[in-house]
Amino acid sequence: MEDVEIISKQTEILGEGPTWDRRNNKVYWVDIKGHLFRSFELSTGKIETVKTDGMISSLVPSRSGKMYATIGHRFTSIDPSTGKEKVLVETENSLENNRFNDGKVDPYGNYWAGTMDMNEKEPVASLYVYTKSGELRKVLGGQTISNGLAWDVNRMMFYHIDTPTRKVRSYTYNEKCELTNERIAVDFTTEVGFPDGMNIDTEGMIWVAHWGGHRISRWNPSTGKKLSEIIFPATNVTSCTFGGKNMTELFVSSAKLTSNQPADPKDIGGSIFRVDTGIKGVETYYYDDSKQKL
Repeated sequence: MEDVEIISKQTEILGEGPTWDRRNNKVYWVDIKGHLFRSFELSTGKIETVKTDGMISSLVPSRSGKMYATIGHRFTSIDPSTGKEKVLVETENSLENNRFNDGKVDPYGNYWAGTMDMNEKEPVASLYVYTKSGELRKVLGGQTISNGLAWDVNRMMFYHIDTPTRKVRSYTYNEKCELTNERIAVDFTTEVGFPDGMNIDTEGMIWVAHWGGHRISRWNPSTGKKLSEIIFPATNVTSCTFGGKNMTELFVSSAKLTSNQPADPKDIGGSIFRVDTGIKGVETYYYDDSKQKL
């Protein structure tokens, strides 16, 4: 089994959304409930922390070098050194129990992010895309906890998770951000935990974090077969991203145990982990802000 390294131990309440920026050799992640994000510089091991004004749920780099984020109900541009933000667009302000959750950039440079019901019960959330032209569009409705996202460029497939359904769904997609041909790619019904964040490797296999399951599992989404899994000393594994010189290192976020989970003195949830998988992952896509006047 792969050796699991601890980069940052028990620092986060709800660690999420790790993303790799090859230009500065850094991995970024957020602590949604801690209202902050951090960066880890691989060559020096230095970790920097930046506070935000609200629950930051995703952070993405852009082609211009700026950073963008989802915070609360809004898409924003954000200064990675100060946390100062400029609101681009807001949505679902009338849904007080909703907030943005997972978000990523697609191969065409558009920023996708979904919302969630913070009570985790009602399908009142949606998946949105903030396009490179600055337009906000709803892509999918009827979500409860919109979560992991991944794109397979070769097969033109998009994968998405609505956590309570315990399914990874696949769609064909195009440059217009249109989704068609929905099907169930992976069924988590018999798995331990719930599917959370997700990433993809260059072979087209998806890597899914298990909330409540201590692990990341690798799947063939064409067959629905589980190929392997990596166990972590954290119950609530939340998401992952590939990075490093050879793009084989998997950076994994986790969350502390919640009040309704049994205490476990061995659990170090809230830590950030690194594992060299030996499998090459897909590079992080950059938001195309060439048309943004910010």
